[in-house]
Amino acid sequence: MVRLPRRLPIVIVMSAAIQLAVDHDASWRITREGTDVATIDVRQEQGEVVILAGTSNTERPYRFPSLQAADAFLSDLMTSFSYLGCDIAATA
Repeated sequence: MVRLPRRLPIVIVMSAAIQLAVDHDASWRITREGTDVATIDVRQEQGEVVILAGTSNTERPYRFPSLQAADAFLSDLMTSFSYLGCDIAATA
């Protein structure tokens, strides 16, 4: 029997969070055992949804033509972090 990690409900909430990002910027801090792993920022630029994924020394933009495409990417990204045992927290 395959058991899903207990943090999975956090990822389910991501769809609602990215929809809010259309009007407002959204960001998350990813940590594992208290150590910063990555930051994720979502914003809208010139009709595109941009997701900035970064670590302490790099940041990479991912651009999507629609909210649905960005939502699918963000959901997969957050699920991956969750499976790796990371904590995901929304930042102000």
